[in-house]
Amino acid sequence: MKKKTYYEMKIASLDKGIEDATQDLEFLCSLIETPDREYHIPDAVEYSQAVVALFRQLDFMVEDLGATPLSNDQECVKLTRDQLLKLNSLSNEVDAALRRMRKCGISVTNN
Repeated sequence: MKKKTYYEMKIASLDKGIEDATQDLEFLCSLIETPDREYHIPDAVEYSQAVVALFRQLDFMVEDLGATPLSNDQECVKLTRDQLLKLNSLSNEVDAALRRMRKCGISVTNN
């Protein structure tokens, strides 16, 4: 029987990723929840895609990765190759969506 390979991710890194994604998502949602009369979202489709990408990434980090086993020293979560690849894919989707948002004049890094 082949031993399953795990990749360790520091819990602090996962927590930071969750915190960053939450802040970005809250900022984008605030544009709709408390709109500015002077400002209109230039591209609703790009905006929606960015919100969905952030939500999917955040959901995966909290629900899926938050339930993974911990390392023996309790400082890392143990990720499977599939989880690592999915996290990378979701991160790439968020990066691409936020890049498109910057082209529309909205930057989460400036807010």
